[in-house]
Amino acid sequence: MNTKDYKKKMENELVKAFIDNFYEKVGYYPTVIIDRNVKTSDDKVLTLSKLETYFERHLPTIYEKKIMLSAKNRSRPLPELRFIFFFIARSMKYNLIEIGKHLGKRDHTTVIHGINTFRNLYQTDERFKNKYYDIINDIKQDYESPIMDNLDKTENQPQSNLFFGLLQRKNPAIQ
Repeated sequence: MNTKDYKKKMENELVKAFIDNFYEKVGYYPTVIIDRNVKTSDDKVLTLSKLETYFERHLPTIYEKKIMLSAKNRSRPLPELRFIFFFIARSMKYNLIEIGKHLGKRDHTTVIHGINTFRNLYQTDERFKNKYYDIINDIKQDYESPIMDNLDKTENQPQSNLFFGLLQRKNPAIQ
C-alpha cells in the first residue's frame, strides 16, 4: 500500500471514529469537511423539497391522479409515507415546526406523533419496514452522508418519558 492510499485509509478511519464519538456525546451526526479546498454547493444539501421527491413513486393514486404527501387524505398508504418523511427529516436535524409547515401546515405535535408512530410501525410491520428501506436506498444512491448511512440502523426503541425517568432517579421506590 502506497503512502497516499494509507493516508486516505487512516483519514477515513479517524473521521468515522470522530463522527461516532460525536454522535455518542452530542446526539446527532456532524458534517465533516476534510479538504478545505472543496467548495460546498447547495446541490449536496438535501432540502425538504428534494426529500419529498423521493416519495413520489410510492404515492398512492386515486382516479389515476397521485395524491401529494401534503394532502389532508388519511387513507393508510399516505400517512405511512408521511411518518417516514417525518422520521427522515427529523434524523437530518430539521426543526419540527419546519417539517410540519412543509407538509401542509401541520403542527409540530403532529410531527412528533408521526415519528412515534413510525417507530411503532417499524417494529411491527414488515411491509412498512420494506417501504422505508426502499426510500432510504433511493436517497443513498444520490447522497452520501453519515446521516444517510445511519438511517438504515434505525433505533427501534421509543423515546423514554423524561418526566418518569426523573421520578425514578429521585425516588428509587417508584418502579
